Amino acid sequence: MLTKTAIGAIVFYVADIDRTEAFYRETLGLDLQRMEGDAGEFDGADWLMADVGNGMSLIFFQMDGKRGDSPVVVFNLEEGGIDGLVEGLVNKGVTIVTPVSHAPDGGWTADFADPDGHTLSVYQTAEVPR
Repeated sequence: MLTKTAIGAIVFYVADIDRTEAFYRETLGLDLQRMEGDAGEFDGADWLMADVGNGMSLIFFQMDGKRGDSPVVVFNLEEGGIDGLVEGLVNKGVTIVTPVSHAPDGGWTADFADPDGHTLSVYQTAEVPR
């Protein structure tokens, strides 16, 4: 069902975005970009992104209520189709954790649970059809 996808990001929910930035920049030497959310629960909130190679990013959101529910593996939908994919998951009895919604960068995202309750996510940019 997730054809032509690749893991594009691993998302961490953290308690303190400044402390996280210092650790990953100063201790691990990652080149982090501080971003600003513009949609949904991240509206106006700073978040961090680090390119770690091979088209994969580490992303950090400050969200006290969700700590421990991460990391979340995010599959990129290069050709779009997020609405149909989520509908297909529902038809197969998969639990949708977060329905299709705006991603902080203006794209689209949705979260679902695997059989053991691990949260997985799909993401597509706004440039491809939903």
